[in-house]
Amino acid sequence: MPKNSNKKNLIFSEAFPPNKRGYRDKIYPSSSSHSLLEGIKILPEEIIYKPLSKQHLEETKKLHKEWFPVDYSDTFFEKILDKKNYWYFTIGAFYYFIDKEKNEKKEIILGLALCEWVYVSDYFIRHTSKKAIKEICRNINFNEEVQSYIKCEDYRCVYIMTIGVLDEYRKMKIGTNLLNKIIDIALTDNLCVGVYLDVVYYNYIAIKFYEKNNFKKVSTIRNYYNLKGGKYDCNVFLRIFTRKEKDDFKEKTRNWFEKLANYFIITPFNFVIKIFLFFLLFQCFRNKIKTE
Repeated sequence: MPKNSNKKNLIFSEAFPPNKRGYRDKIYPSSSSHSLLEGIKILPEEIIYKPLSKQHLEETKKLHKEWFPVDYSDTFFEKILDKKNYWYFTIGAFYYFIDKEKNEKKEIILGLALCEWVYVSDYFIRHTSKKAIKEICRNINFNEEVQSYIKCEDYRCVYIMTIGVLDEYRKMKIGTNLLNKIIDIALTDNLCVGVYLDVVYYNYIAIKFYEKNNFKKVSTIRNYYNLKGGKYDCNVFLRIFTRKEKDDFKEKTRNWFEKLANYFIITPFNFVIKIFLFFLLFQCFRNKIKTE
């Protein structure tokens, strides 16, 4: 039992298999984030979403130990957190606060997602069925200009390898925001047809969450997971992008670029405003240098 621990600090994850009585055993947390955040109220607007880096390796390993009954190797995390490996991408939900005792800025991971770019054929033909392939091919109708020279099996998907949120902050829509950001990244790729993941059959909360976010079960793989000495079935969930989703995302991106372009259009009025703002920023920077 860890030092300074008591029963109220116990947490549990729905990903762990139930015991003989049908309940999940609670465990002591591996991450120090729980104790650091004790008594701190976090507002949604204070959470920053950004990619993980190698400096988050140890904390990522600890959080996975809490969330999943799988022994991931160090190599698994190292290759994903390596920014040079473009087949993977990550998203973290971060909270920052000042530790008054040490007078230093603390960075806490509230949630994270690890993802991989894969070709449609790489996963579904090997692990599920051709039925899922056909479903994807039927729904690819937003890339007419490339359909003439590319097979539907060569389109890409984003595979959500893991996604999790700290036990105490699960009702702050952090998981939903992480999922939405994954979908936004996937939509930036013209050849990406959707997002998929696998989840153990007894994790009903996760299944309900994905179904709520327009994921559909496309396959069941028998005895896929070996968890705590037991074999468990895996359900594969897939969200296929519609043409409307692709078009809406392009329109949203286009509007953002138009706003940015409009900002730099010089008119007599906004020219004066921009000069004034630049002068204020220059003065602030100058005063800061003087004080240092």
